[in-house]
Amino acid sequence: MFKFLILAVVGYVFYRAIKSMIINSGVSPSNREERNSSEVDDVLVQDPVCKTYVPQRGGIHLRRHGQMIYFCSEECRDRYLQDHPE
Repeated sequence: MFKFLILAVVGYVFYRAIKSMIINSGVSPSNREERNSSEVDDVLVQDPVCKTYVPQRGGIHLRRHGQMIYFCSEECRDRYLQDHPE
C-alpha cells in the first residue's frame, strides 16, 4: 500500500512537470515581455491642479499656447483657467 502511495505521488509530480513544460514551451520569457508591453493602450498624464494621474485618452484636455494639457475633471480645468488667465 505504501509503495502505491509513493508511486502515485511521483506520477502526479511527473505529470505536473510535463504539463508545465508543454504550456511554457511555446512562450519564451522575451515573448512574454513583448506581449505585456504591447498591451499598453494608453498613457497616464498628471493633472497640473490636483496632481492625480489620469489616462490621456479619458482626461479632459485643453490646448494652451500650442501645448495640450490634461485634467482629471472639468472642475480642475476650470480652476486652472482661473489661476492661469491668458
